[in-house]
Formats: sequence, structure tokens, C-alpha cells
Amino acid sequence: MSREAAFQVIINMPVQKAWEILQNLTVPDKYVPGVYKCVMHTQKTKGVGTSRHVWKKMYGFFPVELDETVVEWNEGSGFKLRLHNGEKDRAPLPKSYFVYKIEPAGSDKTLFTGSMGYTFWGGPIGALIDIPFVFPGVKMEIHNVVAAVKHFYETGTTPTSADLKRLRPEVKYVQR
Repeated sequence: MSREAAFQVIINMPVQKAWEILQNLTVPDKYVPGVYKCVMHTQKTKGVGTSRHVWKKMYGFFPVELDETVVEWNEGSGFKLRLHNGEKDRAPLPKSYFVYKIEPAGSDKTLFTGSMGYTFWGGPIGALIDIPFVFPGVKMEIHNVVAAVKHFYETGTTPTSADLKRLRPEVKYVQR
């Protein structure tokens, strides 16, 4: 069963400046809560095929490593990252991905949309786990990432837990 969680927020900066920051794939530790290390797999740092390995603490406790590879690149407006472990899909969420998208939102403002999609294993039986447990966690994760992006873009600093709490009300869920 495929699902996607998407959230949007207004960033107080022109879209061109937001793109300068967004296209830098070397710094997810600055705006993805829990990521504490990133190493590029490829010499190229933007465009389709760019790949990185990230280390993250899920919920502040559980260490996770994963690879992220750009599979779509839309110059000036965003990209899609495939989440995987080496050549394999990222279990237990096969076919998982992040999409980062920006677009103009009036004078000197940018609408940022962040989303994560995945397919959960097990069909209808898997849905009994996915719907009450996995999808709410994915929604919380993306909600925090979008709030963290706003903070990082506007201040140039990594957000604290207090920053995320303050910004979460500005972030809106997008039905998909």
C-alpha cells in the first residue's frame, strides 16, 4: 500500500535564494532533525545521480544509516531523493522517497513543500501496522523537517527542539 505525507510552509526569502540553499545536498544535518553526519557518495553535488549517505538518530535514540540518491532534478524548483541501503530498497519502507519543492509565494517569499512517500509491505495485513503506527510517525517526521527547513533557511542555524515547537503551527499538512 502506497502512502505519501506532504507539508508546506512559507519561507521568508525569494525563491532564487531558497534554491541556492536547497540545491546544496551536502548539509542535511543542518535541517533534518536527527541527522548528525552526511558523506557524499558522488563527486557531483547536484543533479540526477548525486548520492549521499546519512546517519540519523530516529526519535533521538535509534541509529539509522541510509543512502539518498537524486532520481529527479528540476532546476530552480526541487528534486526527488530515493531512500535506499546500497542497491536495496530501504526496509521496511520499500520504494521510499523524499521530495523537496519550492515555488514563488508572493514578494520575497517561497512556498516550500516537503513530502515523503513509501510502500509498506504486507498488503492489507501490513496496513494494520502502517495506518496506526508507521504513517503517523512519517507525518511527524516530515512535519518536523519542513519546520526545520524554514528555520535553517531564514536564520542559517540548525533548529533546536524549541525552534521546531514554535514553528510547527506554521507548517500545514497537504492532503494527497
